[in-house]
Amino acid sequence: MVAEGNGPIVEPTHGKAFSFVDLVSLAVIAEVCGRGVPEADARAGVRFLEREYDQVNPLAHREILQTVATCGASFLAKLHSGWYDIGKGGQGAFEQVIRVYLKSLDYDDLGVASIWRPHPSIALDPRIQAGTPCIAGTRIPTSTIAELLEDESADEIAAEYDLTVDQIQAASDFERRLSDGIGLAA
Repeated sequence: MVAEGNGPIVEPTHGKAFSFVDLVSLAVIAEVCGRGVPEADARAGVRFLEREYDQVNPLAHREILQTVATCGASFLAKLHSGWYDIGKGGQGAFEQVIRVYLKSLDYDDLGVASIWRPHPSIALDPRIQAGTPCIAGTRIPTSTIAELLEDESADEIAAEYDLTVDQIQAASDFERRLSDGIGLAA
């Protein structure tokens, strides 16, 4: 992968020929970019890992690969005491990345996450419908509401299931966000 004027993200080991390790690194970088990480951030992340681990092809080393992740458009690595956005020069970012998810969790008496509420009207509870996203306080999956909306109005569904139109709209919006690839965060 080459951007004009910046040279390759992964330098060929043998002049113009790529080694097996180079190809593994290229495959990893292709996956990182395929997950929405901008090429400039992927490039910066590889350079950061090269410096941090003093390795020419950090993305071909198991121990290093076990520390990297993507979240949205961020290229992250677990280093030292936490997660860092290595695509942005190593700034500590993990807390900011997951804060939106953490604020929507309910915990049981032992302090373990028990219910995830990505929207005030939507809940994922492993004890209800095996954790399928449902309208909060019911056993009605959001996917069921989305299917019903293909043939019925929100008012009809609300009356039939004893829900509010706002709950129907929340379920519909939630399913649309999932199908658009936006994710679970509210």
